Amino acid sequence: MTSIVNVLLDSFELEAKQARCVLNVIKDKDLKYTPNKNLRPLVDLANHLAQIPIIDPSIYDSTLGDAEQARAREHELNRSTMPDILAVFDEGVIAVKKRFIGMEEKEFFAKTLKPFYETGSERSWVNFLPDIITHIAMHKMQVWMYLKLAGAPVNMMTYYGHHSE
Repeated sequence: MTSIVNVLLDSFELEAKQARCVLNVIKDKDLKYTPNKNLRPLVDLANHLAQIPIIDPSIYDSTLGDAEQARAREHELNRSTMPDILAVFDEGVIAVKKRFIGMEEKEFFAKTLKPFYETGSERSWVNFLPDIITHIAMHKMQVWMYLKLAGAPVNMMTYYGHHSE
């Protein structure tokens, strides 16, 4: 029988593959593009999406113990070119896979995690790995919409990780 760890890790890998496909379309676009003066530039959004696999687990396991540490780590990971942004994303995806491959369900369900912004009781990776997946999905859609508004050749196939050049 497949474990819940493996099912969620498979979901993470699929979402990461799709997000990378969307990020990869940016290579030909102006990184300073913003669809509206009140929105952040594409480079900032791409950096945020690329950093999720590194930042989120570090917040959940309290490696990053407060908002100031999280912002400092984000700043440290910010890149100015798409190849470098993609490298950060790839590094994070590899780290997440290493963290969870072979993790025993007992550890996966252990309520030992409490991010700095939560006031409730500790929770487990079974709660937070889905949060990482949905966080990636949300910002994947934002990047996709920026690209669509910029006139990039994106469609739902791109969104689901099947963009062809």
